[in-house]
Amino acid sequence: MPPDQNDEEDVGNPAVQVKRLVIHRLGKQGDRFVPRFRDNENALSRTNLKVVRKLVDEYSKKTGKAHGKFEPDVANYPVQQFIEDYYVHDNSDFLTATRAMMDTLCAKAQGTSATPGGVIIAETEQDGVEHLMVAIITEQWGARMNADMELDDSDTLDLKGFRFAGRVNLSEWSSGGETYLNFLRGKGQVAGYFKEFLGCTVSVSDKDETLVLKDALEDFALESRLDEGKKKDFFDRAFSICERHRKERIPIDLEVFANELWPENPQQLSAILVAPERKLSDGFVPDRRVFRSFVEFSGQTDSWKIEFSRSAINKDIIFNADETITLKNVPAELKQRIKRELETDEDE
Repeated sequence: MPPDQNDEEDVGNPAVQVKRLVIHRLGKQGDRFVPRFRDNENALSRTNLKVVRKLVDEYSKKTGKAHGKFEPDVANYPVQQFIEDYYVHDNSDFLTATRAMMDTLCAKAQGTSATPGGVIIAETEQDGVEHLMVAIITEQWGARMNADMELDDSDTLDLKGFRFAGRVNLSEWSSGGETYLNFLRGKGQVAGYFKEFLGCTVSVSDKDETLVLKDALEDFALESRLDEGKKKDFFDRAFSICERHRKERIPIDLEVFANELWPENPQQLSAILVAPERKLSDGFVPDRRVFRSFVEFSGQTDSWKIEFSRSAINKDIIFNADETITLKNVPAELKQRIKRELETDEDE
């Protein structure tokens, strides 16, 4: 049943409509992972809505995602089939599909140092786009003040520190899209098992990802209304960071990148970088053919070519109101060559 929507502030962002929810548990017996199933879907209570909406919000803000699509090998990566049976063909129900997913999760976790925890699986809709989100949430110790102003132990869900989560854009997937699945990349074998569970194949093009990064940085500079000097410094730093990564062949970590490039407020930059519509992945090595445009501009037609640094704009390079360009401080040698060419034309 849908929740009472009388007080939307109490249940988080109302733009995130939670359609279905189930919480199973990834348990462990000895050295084997085993699923602990719920008998039915979780009610869309006020608390459950707050948790799911908080989870969606935190996931959206996290860096370190990889973007891709389902592996074509359904036999070894069956989660896509469970979702398809439920969401596309209506041959299964939500609870049955999630139980089958839990069996796969346990199988992929065997032999890893994965941590038991609650597995939240939610079908959501936002701005007409449907998603299926899966996240493993662990508990953390905390304390709360009671009515007598004494502190009591209180174990709570860690809704910010979760490391294993992924989301399928059901709308894009069912309409034949190419990049509809993302997950938290993480590091090492533990992170790998969650990727294996989802059955995600990731193809990262250094050039394509650098192009997305370039667009994101330009949007950030525009939205932040950086003046000419700050904008130049911003892109100079971005160029230096990317050049270091290129030379040392170090893949980009977007969180580290944002902290270094915009240390005064890295979360502000991260919000632009990880915007879901960008689908910008971690783990690419910047392509110099793209990021040199952070400090250089170039263009050409069949009859001319121009290239100049960002620092030349409004100094040696003037962009006029009629969309023509005026060049100043033209080298003497070039001026002489043009003069000679014009004199030759006049003689003829």
